[in-house]
Amino acid sequence: MMKQVAANTSDYPSLLGRTTFLVVAVIAGVFLLHAVYVYGTARAEITAGIEQDVHETLERLSRSIAPFIEAYSVHEYESLIATEMALKQHFAVELEDYEMGRILGQPYYLYGQLRHQNGQYSLFQERTPPVQHELAQAFYQASAPIVGGNEELLGTIRIYASDDLLVAKLERVVLEELLTVLALALTLSALLGTVLHRSVFRSIVAIDDALRNKDAEGIPLQPVPPFQYRELAVLSDGINTMLDSIKASREQLKLERSRLENIISGTRSGTWAWNVQTGETVYNKRWAEIAGYTLDELKPISIDTWMNLAHPDDLQRSADLLERHFRGELAYYECEARMRHKDGHWVWVLDRGQVQSWDDQGQPLLMYGTHQDITERKRAEASLSMAAGVFRHAREGIVLTSAQGRILDVNAAFSALTGYAREHVLEQYYEDILASDQYSRDFRHQVLASLDAKGVWSGEYWLRCQNGSLLPSLMTIAAVRSREGEVEHYVTLFADISHLKQTEEQLRHIAHYDPLTGLPNRLLLGERLQHAVASTRRHGDVLAVVFLDLDGFKAVNDTYGHATGDELLVTLARRMKSILRECDTVARLGGDEFVVLLPELSSGPDCKIILSRLLSALSEPVELLDRNVQVSASLGVSFYPQVPDIDAEVLLRQADIAMYQAKQRGKNQVRFFNGLDHTDDAMAVPTGDQE
Repeated sequence: MMKQVAANTSDYPSLLGRTTFLVVAVIAGVFLLHAVYVYGTARAEITAGIEQDVHETLERLSRSIAPFIEAYSVHEYESLIATEMALKQHFAVELEDYEMGRILGQPYYLYGQLRHQNGQYSLFQERTPPVQHELAQAFYQASAPIVGGNEELLGTIRIYASDDLLVAKLERVVLEELLTVLALALTLSALLGTVLHRSVFRSIVAIDDALRNKDAEGIPLQPVPPFQYRELAVLSDGINTMLDSIKASREQLKLERSRLENIISGTRSGTWAWNVQTGETVYNKRWAEIAGYTLDELKPISIDTWMNLAHPDDLQRSADLLERHFRGELAYYECEARMRHKDGHWVWVLDRGQVQSWDDQGQPLLMYGTHQDITERKRAEASLSMAAGVFRHAREGIVLTSAQGRILDVNAAFSALTGYAREHVLEQYYEDILASDQYSRDFRHQVLASLDAKGVWSGEYWLRCQNGSLLPSLMTIAAVRSREGEVEHYVTLFADISHLKQTEEQLRHIAHYDPLTGLPNRLLLGERLQHAVASTRRHGDVLAVVFLDLDGFKAVNDTYGHATGDELLVTLARRMKSILRECDTVARLGGDEFVVLLPELSSGPDCKIILSRLLSALSEPVELLDRNVQVSASLGVSFYPQVPDIDAEVLLRQADIAMYQAKQRGKNQVRFFNGLDHTDDAMAVPTGDQE
């Protein structure tokens, strides 16, 4: 195509010739307009001169003839008129003498002279048709009244002017202007042509010469030379830049073509190009090799080559998919089909393609695609189908993934356990769908290391379900390897161990919580007390440990029975939880003994309000089985930190001692530990208040 264009450039008109012609035409047009203007101006001036001359003659003759008419001196005014005609060269002069007309018994006496084309004059005294015809040829006419001394109208004088003078002068003007226009136009055209050629067209010719020297692909071999003028220099630089870009793009295109050929060769893909309208088809060498042929063996090659080799059962599906792609329902065409091998067996190919150009009516023109041999994959799928029964009916969830972690298939148990539909997870990455955020990257590395070393990993794993919840499972991942030892895919089995986790949680709850009140028991209290002491030591605040024992609880048990006593404990436990802070802990040690931890206090007195609320809440009556039961509580309090430092067990014993002091001093009160149970020396309490 580029060669064709280059060969036809000689048929194009010359820019230099066209520009020169336009310049000459413009200059000639400008001067012609000027000539028209000069012609119009001269015509107007000459016409004005003729009109002025006529009016001056009328004024002079009307004054001079009046005395002759009054004196009836016809001969004198006729001589005057003849003299005026000879001097002024008027076309005609006509006089109407009313005075002589009355003498003759006529409206007027007519006297006139008319100049003919030969320059001779003739007299007329009547307006005969020939005379009127001659007078009608006049260029201009004007008349004036002849008035006597007593203001009496004596007659009318009329002068006719010819255009002979006008024509002669205008012809001279036109000739002079045309000669001037021609001379100036030629001179300016020559000058402008010379300037344009030297400053512009010579450079353009140089550009043309440079661009004519092309290679086989139509790309100029040499750069455009530089120029001194800015505009041409910019044009030259722009052309050279484009040429450099085209050459670079051509090299890049060659590189990309080479890469594409290498990719096609490396992936062992067959390629095809199909003219949908004509059926003309081009295959590469690999396309034929997949079916066991060479390209020469398949000649003549067309779309019928494919149709003859394809399995009849697959052709209709291929045609349906192609039609859907042509209608725009599918972005590309893809079909798995069988081809008859030269040896007689069938090979599976993955046929893919896409239309790249369409005609004006929206019909497909050119389509390109590839063939990939997927026979081995189909065999692997057949092998997997042998285990399909187990795969479908197993109670454990099973996931098949590729070596890269893409999900190939899942069974029904997987969907039932996780909530993911099979079609939702296929071709998705395992990590994106099922991985839980609670596992670190190190854990994943451990799993992969075990698979690499042993080919299997087993352990507990929490799967992320479709609704966002986590499913505890006992998971086993096995790597399936090829004969060469490469991992082909992974098989993951997982069993739901939710019931085991629930049992484990129940056991943990029983071990740490009081079964009657649901409060932390002695074991969990010890853990929280240790944590509270460590936290207080870090943050520098104050911890209060409250040992609480109910007053009168034994009498309730003895009077109303243990069931009522248990119900009373549950109600009081609920009251204590409702008035404590979120960071506080209330635990039941057993019987009617409780311990309250009050951390994060700024000082000892800060706990008095909470302690007062505890006493009030515990001493309020409780309605049980239509009866009111009322007890109270004795509270012993110890604080941390102390000097010297003590551990959590000592802190708890101090609170227990203070509680006994409250019992001994009347119950239903709070006592703060001061060491009086063993010695008279008061123990220092850094937070301050003692009773």
